[in-house]
Amino acid sequence: MEMQYRQMQPEEALRLYADWLLEQRINEPFPFFRCIENKRQRAEWYMITYSLRTLLLAADLLKADKYRAAVFEHMDLYVGEQLPNGGFTSTFRRQPSAGLSRKEFHEILRKGNVNLADNGSNVTALVQAAKAAPKDKRDKYLQAARLWLGEWVPLWALPEGGYGNGIWGGHKLNAPYTCAMGTLTATLAAFTLATGDSEFIENAERCMLFQCSHWLPDGRPINFDCYPLPRKTALTDYGHSFYLLEGMCWTHCASKSSEVRALIAKRLEEWFFGKAGLLSQWRDSWFNFQICSYPPDWEAPPAPLAMSRLGLRPGWELAKSNGILFAFQYYLNHINNDPRLREKVELGIKYLSHPLKARMSGVCAEPDESYGNFAVQSTGFAGLSLAEAIRPDSVFESVR
Repeated sequence: MEMQYRQMQPEEALRLYADWLLEQRINEPFPFFRCIENKRQRAEWYMITYSLRTLLLAADLLKADKYRAAVFEHMDLYVGEQLPNGGFTSTFRRQPSAGLSRKEFHEILRKGNVNLADNGSNVTALVQAAKAAPKDKRDKYLQAARLWLGEWVPLWALPEGGYGNGIWGGHKLNAPYTCAMGTLTATLAAFTLATGDSEFIENAERCMLFQCSHWLPDGRPINFDCYPLPRKTALTDYGHSFYLLEGMCWTHCASKSSEVRALIAKRLEEWFFGKAGLLSQWRDSWFNFQICSYPPDWEAPPAPLAMSRLGLRPGWELAKSNGILFAFQYYLNHINNDPRLREKVELGIKYLSHPLKARMSGVCAEPDESYGNFAVQSTGFAGLSLAEAIRPDSVFESVR
């Protein structure tokens, strides 16, 4: 398709990006999307599920059914790969679990990636797809999500309320992991909104009470990491920020607990406006992709709270930055319509609605371009932010 490089309204940009996503589908020999990480062919489910969520939102907001078919095609494959114990592998195995032998199943548990962080992203997309699906698929999708949340996820629940990350490379990771807690609470809350089952939002609330009790006085969350060993860092990067922000917003949306909602609102305020909060770290422009800058009088916390930004892949960081604006919009619409943040969001949506500018963060980029290997992902994250700009709460209403 011919890409138009001019300032657009969010609706026009979303349509353009959704059409571009449809063009990225391939069949070699299994259907997937054209996404190559670091020039290596590796199909991971989390690489496409935010794009699938964007296609579902585009179908709803733009009244275009054509975007749904690709979503159902891939969600059917994903559900087909669910393991007998309810787990999902992060990798697209290209083999339905119905054909697994006991030995093959055990080999996946011994060496594979059956984690919570990636599949939290994926199962949230599955819950969203359920609303848009015909009844037979809707029942199948919700049943698979319930099996995952009810049987596999509890194995990694920790006494204090947090969660580990399940299995990665055969390693059983059962120390608190903020990335997993962010994606998982989003899934738990989305499933609650979709089904009305209060058991699952209670798990999200316990998890958020744990995470929100670990915060720095300067406004930043403490990031629990488990790679290579359990440790704590200061959360200062786009990627981890996106996952935690999404989990906080979904939990705030679904929770009926005044305590939980008040604590989340308090922590979001500190995180956005604190001395070393997000608007201090990226105070010139949200889409400033240099190392985060701090106010001159900012003092670094003592070791071992190192910055989690160190060593992360820039392209993947840029992709996730495109989605953070949708969490900002939730805060503005439901917690505090602060003019400082509102200005940042309006500028960001204008940026994402200009294809040439958005291309600098990977949106609809070519695979051979800088950061183009994350183009499908970047476009998917951007779609969430554009959808919220088109119709407030469209992301959260997509599962009800």
